[in-house]
Amino acid sequence: MQKKLPIPDNLPNHLTDIFYHININLPKGDLKETVKLDEAVNQVNASDIYALQDYPLHNLSEYAGWALNSETTQSASKDSPVLITHWYYWGQQLYRSINPYKLDLKTPSLLEIPAYTKLPESLDSVIAQQDERLDLSDTEAKKITGSIPAMHGVIPKGSIFKQGDVILKKDEKLTPEKLIVLRRAGIKELSIYKNPKILIVSMHSFDKEEMSEESLYVKDVLKTWGYEQVEIKSLKPERFDAAFNNLKKDNDPALDDSLTTSRDDYIKFFEQQTSNFDVIICCTYQNNRSSLFQLEKLPIFDQSSMSSALNTRCMPANEIKILKGQDRTPPSRETVQIYDESGNHKGMRVVVTEDKATIINLPGDIQDIAILMHAFVKYILNKHISDFFDHAYFKGKTDIEIVPNVTNRKLLWGCYKAQENGEYVLEIIEQQQSYQIEPFVKANCIVIVPFQEQTIAKGTDLYFMKIG
Repeated sequence: MQKKLPIPDNLPNHLTDIFYHININLPKGDLKETVKLDEAVNQVNASDIYALQDYPLHNLSEYAGWALNSETTQSASKDSPVLITHWYYWGQQLYRSINPYKLDLKTPSLLEIPAYTKLPESLDSVIAQQDERLDLSDTEAKKITGSIPAMHGVIPKGSIFKQGDVILKKDEKLTPEKLIVLRRAGIKELSIYKNPKILIVSMHSFDKEEMSEESLYVKDVLKTWGYEQVEIKSLKPERFDAAFNNLKKDNDPALDDSLTTSRDDYIKFFEQQTSNFDVIICCTYQNNRSSLFQLEKLPIFDQSSMSSALNTRCMPANEIKILKGQDRTPPSRETVQIYDESGNHKGMRVVVTEDKATIINLPGDIQDIAILMHAFVKYILNKHISDFFDHAYFKGKTDIEIVPNVTNRKLLWGCYKAQENGEYVLEIIEQQQSYQIEPFVKANCIVIVPFQEQTIAKGTDLYFMKIG
């Protein structure tokens, strides 16, 4: 049975089918890696995490007060108080280089102690300084005028969680606050979804050595998304070797082998990169007859990869293609337990994880690629996040009438503004050619316009994607 993706039920623009096709053609499972806890912030944990120790690990003082042994107070009363001739101040002892935990507290003693501090083994209760059962007025001996129950004013060992308790569920983003909990649980390292190594391949240029603006844009976007392991390389289009060799025999004066890449070198390039990178993003020309669109025919790719590009039926950004590299290591299999929303065990299933590079072909100019990045590539890189779509698509009311395209949906640059009532208003930016700059400077979202015959009235709810 096909896994249901958490996509909004009424998402327009053929996007639902696109996401299902993308999901099917991606490598199975999600690659994981083990990292030190100090390196895990902002990552997503790949499995449930169990406490390795109780918390608190020791009995703690619930508030600042005086720690004592409750047993010595059981006979105390106002008429017959317990006299305590040994009392100590926590800070005073430390400033004298005295370890409070090495004090002899077996005789009736009082120890002034800060809040949330480990109690010495012989003390089991804490009373506040203002407690009416505590009389500190006598300089010779302090008095206890009433019995103090055991564990009074104490946070017991293991009362927050115990060793073996689940303290963090799978698929949670590891914030600094959650790392505090993990440290308290004795966690030193954990499994996270692997932070991918990403390669951007600039494939636009025949006669230029510099990287295309499209590939540089992709690199900048990835940086804003928090990806640190990103490289960019140039690859000239694949040469038609047969035609080239014939022209070479004829000593054609216009022949320039620096414009293209031989097929052998083309294959070697991707063979090397699919070994070194987890995700390869190819920025290419939008030309269906070009060999740039024949990447799936390269023998180094998984031949079960998608044989044709996905048509989004949108303007711009009408195509995207997903390919897979060959297995880098054998697929792994893991048996996972399945629970319902109430935590009841439902059974188990085997999860297969493939260690293959993901190849993403983004054809078109800068506007096409910009939209494809936000609409689809962001999902591809975050498909392990179960609530991804909850933070990907929003609804807002358009501020103008929109004349839709009757054959193709539109993806328009826009600017969203939040209202006091929590709703969004969408300002549609006048759409311009990609060589102009206003949409890129002004836009903070992409507005999704369905195709239909009727004009879309001002104030109509439309989906949009935030890009800021």
